[in-house]
Amino acid sequence: MYIGIIIGAAVILVAVVLMLRSRKGTVNGPVMLSHLKCPRCNAEFDYAYLPGASFTSLRLGGSRFLQCPDCHKWSVFNLSSTRVDPKTHHCEKRIGPS
Repeated sequence: MYIGIIIGAAVILVAVVLMLRSRKGTVNGPVMLSHLKCPRCNAEFDYAYLPGASFTSLRLGGSRFLQCPDCHKWSVFNLSSTRVDPKTHHCEKRIGPS
């Protein structure tokens, strides 16, 4: 019984290590970028994210509940209406995966 659990854990560990080694410091997949403005302090920043994944925010449909990098207050930001092209748009402040 315990042998099956140990083998299963080893297979998962090997799969995770191989996946992380294949990334080589970049994010695989379609990285989206939104240019956001904090409603509390009016600071502007870019938020890079992977659709469907969120480790630093709470997903709310097309919006996310996340923390402003300047005032550190939590607010709801609409990501779908503020998308920009990551190849041409550049902002001084950027949060999320690179």
